[in-house]
Amino acid sequence: MSSAIITFTPLRTELGLIHAYGVDAEKFLQGQFSNDLHALASGHGQWSSYSTAKGRMIANFYVQRDGEAFWLSLAADMADIIIERLRKFRMMAKLEIERGEPESALFAVSGRGTGDLLGHALGIAAPETGNSGVVCDDMIITRLPWADAEAFLIILPASRVEVVSARLAAAGARAGSAEDWRLQAIHAGVGMISGATTEKVIPQELNLEVLDGINFKKGCYPGQEIVARSHYLGKLKNQTYRIASPAPLRAGEEIFSARMGEQSIGMVINAAPDPQGGFAALAVLRAANVGEALMAGAPNGTPLGLEKLPYPLPLDVAREG
Repeated sequence: MSSAIITFTPLRTELGLIHAYGVDAEKFLQGQFSNDLHALASGHGQWSSYSTAKGRMIANFYVQRDGEAFWLSLAADMADIIIERLRKFRMMAKLEIERGEPESALFAVSGRGTGDLLGHALGIAAPETGNSGVVCDDMIITRLPWADAEAFLIILPASRVEVVSARLAAAGARAGSAEDWRLQAIHAGVGMISGATTEKVIPQELNLEVLDGINFKKGCYPGQEIVARSHYLGKLKNQTYRIASPAPLRAGEEIFSARMGEQSIGMVINAAPDPQGGFAALAVLRAANVGEALMAGAPNGTPLGLEKLPYPLPLDVAREG
């Protein structure tokens, strides 16, 4: 096995878990989310989002499928809000929409060589490609489609968390923290909408298009017209960048540029301490201003630096197309 550091992290404080199941679950959710559930096989996953009629994201999430059931992993403070909204529009559809906790738990395992370690610790053939997964022994194990990183999401009965943790530790993994996981997601360029940023950006501004979280050929869903217009008419002006700061940042904090003065050009989506020094974050920014001096919190606030993401940005993809 690899000698690289592999961490396992229970995500109960970082991400919430929604369980939607029933004979109409696929049909109902297909009409609500930005991605195509019809193409999702059992055990597999995909990024997706849920928006208002004006195309503003209420939340984004990673969806994993287990037969007729779907599991949504999303910012912890958005789980109850999404459940309430989905139930409001459920009407006569035959499905239940509930919190996955406390009966079930969400677990992350990441680091180079994680697939081999999972195979050794759990006796499974770990998925080798992003978004692929398996349902095995009451667990859903799905490999995230992170560029340049090996990471898995595992949904399992809460009663088995200690046993699985012990097996992973015995195989050489170490326990990680929620902040460790958030930093890894930031490096992967995957932001999560929370209560501080809900209904403030459209899916493409969070780079969901290049993260394969939007399907432009599926049927209608809330906000589809706005999302499609930004795609087909080239109206996107903002996108998500990775930034570095010498001081702490918070979700929803405004960002300013030298040329725009007191007019904000974006906001922080997620942030975490960086063991290498300072703080790392993802922020939605106006692309036309990212080449200028950037500050957080105020026009004369904390200076920021731009860092590379492991994938091409949406506007770069659009220009190449």
